[in-house]
Amino acid sequence: MRRPFLPMIDMKLELCIDSKPLDIELDDVVAGLLAVRLDLPANADHRDAITRYLNEKGAPWSLDADHMRRRILRRLILDIADPALVIRYLMEED
Repeated sequence: MRRPFLPMIDMKLELCIDSKPLDIELDDVVAGLLAVRLDLPANADHRDAITRYLNEKGAPWSLDADHMRRRILRRLILDIADPALVIRYLMEED
């Protein structure tokens, strides 16, 4: 059973990297997998924790906002591209 998150909605975040704002949007599955990676509690709003994590991991700012969005997405792929993590995400129950 899929980990309960905020089902079927995208997570809109406003990051602040080196004092520069960056709006990004995460799919609910990507956000759920990252929540599992960060050992966040189930059935909670993870926006603040994920925002803090991405603010930290996204630094330092380089080039422009589009470059930073691609950089954040590449980082997310590396963080969640773990077969054991995906299985854990899919197996968690309410």
